[in-house]
Amino acid sequence: MGGQTSRMVREALEDSLYIVRQTNRATYQESVAARKDLESKIQDLRTVRKEMFESAEQEQQRTEMFKQFGSMGSQKKILDQQAEGFAQQFQLPKSYQSIADKYEEEMQKAKDELAKLEQQDKTS
Repeated sequence: MGGQTSRMVREALEDSLYIVRQTNRATYQESVAARKDLESKIQDLRTVRKEMFESAEQEQQRTEMFKQFGSMGSQKKILDQQAEGFAQQFQLPKSYQSIADKYEEEMQKAKDELAKLEQQDKTS
């Protein structure tokens, strides 16, 4: 009986070891698959985080650009005011301005009359 008992114990032990090996193999394969899946998800999250960071960075750049455009507008207004002040230094007083305007009108009339005379000379 001793031989039969030891054989039964050995078979039970072999069966148990087989089950443990199969369980370990299945667990290992599941672990490898889970690790690959986890690495894939981590990579996806890194990509999303990078895109979000770049998007936020681009948004910040756009905001800075709009701020610069706004400051350029105010700088343009200041320069326009300075240019206007500078130009006003060279404007004639109103009494002289009316004389200059009349002179320009007379010059234009004279040019028009000269052009008419030249036109009549060509047609005659």
